[in-house]
Amino acid sequence: MGAQQWSFHQFKVGTMNKSKIIVDDCSDIEDFEVVISSSELNLTPYENNLNNIWDEVLEESKNSGVEVWDGLYYRLENIAELKSGSMQLRLSTVRYSTVRSLMKLSRTHDLDDKYFPYHINTGALISTKDDFFVFGEKTNSNDDKFIDLIGGGLQKDELAVHTAIDIRDNILKEAFEEANITQEFVELINLNSIVLTNTMSIFIIFNIKLNINREQLAIEFDNRTDEELSGLRFFDKNEINQFSSNKNVYSYLTIVPDLIAKFPAN
Repeated sequence: MGAQQWSFHQFKVGTMNKSKIIVDDCSDIEDFEVVISSSELNLTPYENNLNNIWDEVLEESKNSGVEVWDGLYYRLENIAELKSGSMQLRLSTVRYSTVRSLMKLSRTHDLDDKYFPYHINTGALISTKDDFFVFGEKTNSNDDKFIDLIGGGLQKDELAVHTAIDIRDNILKEAFEEANITQEFVELINLNSIVLTNTMSIFIIFNIKLNINREQLAIEFDNRTDEELSGLRFFDKNEINQFSSNKNVYSYLTIVPDLIAKFPAN
């Protein structure tokens, strides 16, 4: 199916209206040094707002019977240095409750970037052996379907980061959990870009080339153990190019054509 037939994941955030590539001349991930540091995020001016928002989230979750887990994301502390060519990833942590509350607060407040959570996610542009790019299909509570990159949060509770290789391991973990892609199917993996998304998060994006075709991957997906994705969607390169013209400017998926340009040639 063509890309125009599927919705992009939209989080309408007041502070930002467009995702952007902040590091696109990447070496590979193992060339980066990871340094664990304390957080420079000072939210004192918004502390009461954030506490009230999180209380609302907890109450809504309780009423709907959904348990909320307040885990720890890794946070990127040195964006300006990376833009200037630094090969160091300086990481702290930030709680999910803070991230969730800041995202909600940003819909009503024009937050300065010093208040951005900069929580880190990993994602992948995944290409099958027959040259189709694969995205995950998700279904929300209203049964609306949308597509997203396969990937997930870089969370200390799930995988402790000591070196940059651990960040690569996170996307491999997510690819297995979401799409049942095991390492035996991975022909190549390397770093594509680092992106600042419209949801004030950092997306470390990898290229993954598979040695199986889309039919084989669909069979593997049916045997997955995680139900986060409701399906897979496959697009050829021409369909991918349509992503940038989608009217939803609030999704980082609109810059996927720029990222595809950095995907390894066959």
